[in-house]
Amino acid sequence: MSNQPQYSEKSRFPQWVFWLIISIPISIYAYLYFHPEEREPFDWIGLLIAAAVGIFLYYIKLTVTINPNGIAYQYPPFHNKSNLLPWEKIKSIELMKINPLREFGGWGLRYGRLGAAYTTRGRYILHIEKTEGQAINLTIAQPEEFINAIAQQSWPVTPKIPENVI
Repeated sequence: MSNQPQYSEKSRFPQWVFWLIISIPISIYAYLYFHPEEREPFDWIGLLIAAAVGIFLYYIKLTVTINPNGIAYQYPPFHNKSNLLPWEKIKSIELMKINPLREFGGWGLRYGRLGAAYTTRGRYILHIEKTEGQAINLTIAQPEEFINAIAQQSWPVTPKIPENVI
């Protein structure tokens, strides 16, 4: 089997999240720069932590690749190495429209009633039921392209796509 991807996408957190978080320390720094009398008791560690969190969120990226060998995903900095789920270990896959806040309590690396979730943006996930172990949910940022790719492939597992998914 060829390792050539039949479907691949990368998704990140929305840019506004990064800019919102990074603007807080920048605003505080600008305020303190122009008001030096209030600078002395200020805790600079908190400012640095807020900036670090914003930069950290900027670099989180979910990569999903589907090829004849299975479904691979990578979610740096949590999973720097690509994880491959071979088709033999997948019972079913389903594209689902969800509310990440309701299903998993938010975005990022989460756990919920549907299993482990790697979510970055949007409302669509690829719900993967494995033959053994906990289910995995991966964000699909471009559901239309995913559905078009499904129509052209002969994957060993037939994906479930509800009519009203898009």
